[in-house]
Amino acid sequence: MNDNEFVVNASDPFYIAAKTVFDNWTALQLAISNDFAGSETKDIAEWFLNATYQWIVETGDLEDDELEEFFFNTMNNEFNTILDDNSCLQIARLLTGYYGLYKANRLQELHDELMKRYAAAQGSIQASQKCKTEQDTSSEESGDEELDVEMADETKPKNVLSEQEAENFEQVDEGWTFVTKTGKKLTK
Repeated sequence: MNDNEFVVNASDPFYIAAKTVFDNWTALQLAISNDFAGSETKDIAEWFLNATYQWIVETGDLEDDELEEFFFNTMNNEFNTILDDNSCLQIARLLTGYYGLYKANRLQELHDELMKRYAAAQGSIQASQKCKTEQDTSSEESGDEELDVEMADETKPKNVLSEQEAENFEQVDEGWTFVTKTGKKLTK
């Protein structure tokens, strides 16, 4: 191993903070769960986290806008995802703030901030899993009528859009798909 090679320390409090933020970044998690970067999506996501961690730690004084630009470009170039939701700036601000706490050795405050911000997300995840388990249990008791409907649905192709859904999509340059908001049509 080269002496200049950066080693990620997975037990470092700032790495844990960065991983927690990335694990709760909705746009990134959607890109990962839907394999927007192809078969290497999980590897690219791991690289993205490690590169972010390394850049912040080695640089020490990154501006929010520098990090935001890196996030936007990485999501665009690596995950084929254009983010217009301002989440890149929000994530950049969180990470630079957490790094400030880490650098000032305010580790308890960093831990408390993470628990305050992400404990609710963990609770809602557990609640939704419990709700799904209850639905699965109740649907097993409902009988054969539902089973017939489900089997009929399985014969339909799963990736075909209805006409109404197709109206909400517009193909744009270079294979990108633009999703528009649905709204009420005005009639005269």
